Order: sequence, then structure tokens, then C-alpha cells
Amino acid sequence: MATTVEYRGSSGDLLHQVVREGLPVFLDELEAAGRSLPRFVLRELERFMACGDVADGFAWLHCDDCDHHRLVPFSCKGRAFCPSCGGRRMAEWAAHQVDHVLPAVGVRQWVLTVPWGRRFLLARYPRLIRGVLGIATTEIFRWVRDDLSRQGFGAGQTGSVTVVQRFGSALRLNVHFHILVLDGCYSEGTDGQLTFHSAYKPTTADVQELVTRISVAVEQWLAVQGHGPDDAFDTDPDDGQELLQAASLAGKVGLGRRAGQRSRRVVVLGGREFALPARCAVSDGYNLHAAVAIGPRDRAGLERLCRYLCRPALAKSRLERRADGQVVLNMKRAWSDGTAAMVFSPAEFVARLAALVPPPQKNSVIYHGVFGGNAAFRSRVVPKPEGALEESEESPALVTEDRRTRHRRRRRTWSWLLMRVFGIDGWLCPHCAKPMTLRVPQVGPPATLKILRDLQRSARGPPTTCIAAPRA
Repeated sequence: MATTVEYRGSSGDLLHQVVREGLPVFLDELEAAGRSLPRFVLRELERFMACGDVADGFAWLHCDDCDHHRLVPFSCKGRAFCPSCGGRRMAEWAAHQVDHVLPAVGVRQWVLTVPWGRRFLLARYPRLIRGVLGIATTEIFRWVRDDLSRQGFGAGQTGSVTVVQRFGSALRLNVHFHILVLDGCYSEGTDGQLTFHSAYKPTTADVQELVTRISVAVEQWLAVQGHGPDDAFDTDPDDGQELLQAASLAGKVGLGRRAGQRSRRVVVLGGREFALPARCAVSDGYNLHAAVAIGPRDRAGLERLCRYLCRPALAKSRLERRADGQVVLNMKRAWSDGTAAMVFSPAEFVARLAALVPPPQKNSVIYHGVFGGNAAFRSRVVPKPEGALEESEESPALVTEDRRTRHRRRRRTWSWLLMRVFGIDGWLCPHCAKPMTLRVPQVGPPATLKILRDLQRSARGPPTTCIAAPRA
């Protein structure tokens, strides 16, 4: 029977080509400017170039019925811009939130953006992110509790899950907050049972009052931290990422012969007038939006919203390459001034990506209220996994062991995620639809190169290539 080989990698797509071409030029321009990148930024770029490359390692699946081989390359596990790794993390995180964190009650999304200068401040000093977010959630929680008090339900507790996003649609550095807040409060009755009371929908006037209070409180807190309204953007003459982040925020080119100039745009005719939607308000550059809500029974809609919150910074389908070698990044929708796409040289594009890389060991998901690690109601609010042990029925040793087992199994396999998101069984052979078996995972050359040469010699025809690759 003919041997066929399927390479489920993405190392040859346009995004990888652009980064491989632009990175050397970008590094030369950075050196000419007398700047250097932090090690974690350079490591993110280097690992991305190897993401999806079967020569660096793969999981080897084999179908015994038709002798088909599927090579699934290892991922770079990047946190900044890799669409493949970001897509995997997005699907896994959304499934975890719906299955193990968010209860079956109403949830509202509150999106908070801060002025442009403050976005740079939050990007440079991640410790300030928790302070600003803490002020925002405190004000939102207070509004929810006050609303329920007006309904006559008394005191209660609510909770939130926040995703800190660092990007905008044009790949500009844009630190902002997507806050999923329970649309109501839990209260404990005299019988010890928890009851959830739903809050009313906030009006635009409510959102305006909230964003005003948040803006005043945040500015006062930042002043106490020593950050006034006139903080300079460029404070470290050696830090290359700081220069790139300042340029990204301003929508300008940071390095090369076009340094300081605005990024090039593709503008279409017929710009539109921009007006704030309902339940959206602005105060001194702070913007708060609260129009998106998910009902208690719409678990599929909640999972889609969670995926949107944790989506990667870039979708490869939005990239195009012009005949002159320039890279076109298409917008999801045209801006109010008619801007439909951004145009970059490969080095300028790499600079935009480098500005988005977050510092290591800093959480991008933050929990407050009843979802906090030490919250008294947390264990009684979050959904119970199937087959969970009851502490009252099992010994503490067994309960502890069950928790450890659940923690080890929290990271899902790529095949489980494919089935969850797309309904595709990644273990089935694409030729005969029979289950495939894992022969061996191979890590790095020279073993991987020898296997690839042997498979290519034995294959009866050219290997098939698939861009949208699952990850081992």
C-alpha cells in the first residue's frame, strides 16, 4: 500500500515568511539606534520562527490500515502574537472558564480603556495594572450591590474574571481590560443556601457615572504612585522595547529611515461619523462599555465571548503581501476616517510584534470577588466537575489527591480542543477515517531530519501540506 506523509505545520505561511525576512533588518536598525531588546522579547521572536517546523520536533501519528503518516510539529507556546499557540490557549481557556469557573447565571462584559499615555504606563509597569483594575472592579461591584439594594435584596457578593489585552486591530500597543462580571450578586440565606439575584441592565447614565468615578479614582491613585499626567514616554535610552512601544502607541515607525513618521494606511472613500453606542461613556480619556451581556442558559454564547476575550493578537487571514514586498494588514472593519488597512515593511511589522510581547511571569487573567483564590463562596459558586468528590464523603487525603489529579489534567490535548471547537477528531486518518496511533514524539535534530528523509524516500507522491495545523 502506498505510503503518504502529511505535514500538519505552519512554518511556511506568510506570517513566518515576513518575520524571517524582517527580523535581521529589524535587529540591524535597532543596533544602529543604539538600542537592545530585553531577552524575553528576542526569545519570543526566535521561538516563533521555529513554531510549526517539523525539523525541530513532532508527534508522529500512523495509520496501520492505509500506511498514512501524520507529523504534528511542536508549538512555540508564545504568549504575544503566535496565531497557532494563541488559538490553542484561547480555546483551552474558554473551555476552562465555562466548565469550571463561571456559574450558570447572567454575565456582563465591561470593557475599560484608558488614555493613550496611561496605556504606555501600564505596558511599562505591569504592577500598575492590578491597581487600576482593582479600582475599576470596586466601582462596578459597588454599582451592582447598590442596584440590588434598591431592589430590596440587601447585601451580596459578586465576582469578575478579567482578561488584560495588549493589542488593537492595527497591531498597536493598547493595554485595556475586558471584565466579565456576574450580572448580579450571591447572598446567603438563613438556611445556609446561596441565592443569586440578578441586577437590572445599566443605563448609559449609569455607565457615565461609573466611568467618571473610575477616571477620578485612577488618576488620584496614579498620582500617589508618583505618576503624574506629564510622564515622559522615553525614559530608558538603552531599552529597545520601550522605544517600540512608544512608537506603536503613537501609530508611528520607531526605527529605520522612516523613524518618527506615521504608519502608512490604505484609506477607502466614504468615512463614517463615529458615535458612542448605548451603554458606553467617556470621561477624560477613559472609556467604559457595558452593552454585551450573556444570559444564564447561553453557555455556548458565553464560551464564544471567552474566546473573543483571549483571542490572539493577529489572524493570519488578515495579512497580504504586495508585489513590492510590503505587508498589508487588513482591518476587521474600516475605521471612521476610512482606514481599511495598514502597510508595513517586514522590519516595521516585526517592530510592531516586538512591542506587544508581555513581560514574563505576569498574569493576563485576573480574578476578583467570589472567584478570588481565598473567597469564601468560590467553592460553592463555581461549576462542579463531573464525578467530583464530596469532602463530606471522602477522606481529606483522597480529596487532596483528586485535586492534584484535576490540576494535572487541566491542560487539554490538541485533539480534545479540535473536537470541542470544530467537531473534528484529530486522531482519525484523513484517508480511511480509521483511528491513528501515536508512534513516538521526536524532539529536535538529527533524529527528526533522518525520519523526514526516510519518510520522503518511501512516500509515493509529494507530501500534502496544511496551513491550519493542530499543535501537539
